Amino acid sequence: MITSILVYIPAGKIADRIGRKPFVILTFLSFALFPVALVIASSFTLLVGAFVVGGLREIGEPSRKAMIVDFAQDNIRARSVGLYYLIRSLSITPAAAIGGLLWKVAPQLPFVIAGIIGIIGTLVS
Repeated sequence: MITSILVYIPAGKIADRIGRKPFVILTFLSFALFPVALVIASSFTLLVGAFVVGGLREIGEPSRKAMIVDFAQDNIRARSVGLYYLIRSLSITPAAAIGGLLWKVAPQLPFVIAGIIGIIGTLVS
């Protein structure tokens, strides 16, 4: 949370000056690297580092939300944003069950697979 608090507002202000997309990509990259960082954390210091990476997930959050709003037409903006979050929420709902099944195979497996999917998603964006 400390990392998130420290980067949220400055990143939003800088993104307004230089562009939003790089910050959104950094957010996606942080989402992808966080579960992998947890798996490789073999000491308390590395675990703290993993959570710093996790906190960096917020670096592009203001930009991502602004981009969602910007893409929506003015007269249906609220409905568009609501639909975006509905689709996003429904699409990730099975993740908990799938993660639980993968955990039964090996506890680190859901984290590694999440990281791989995240990296692929980041590269696609």
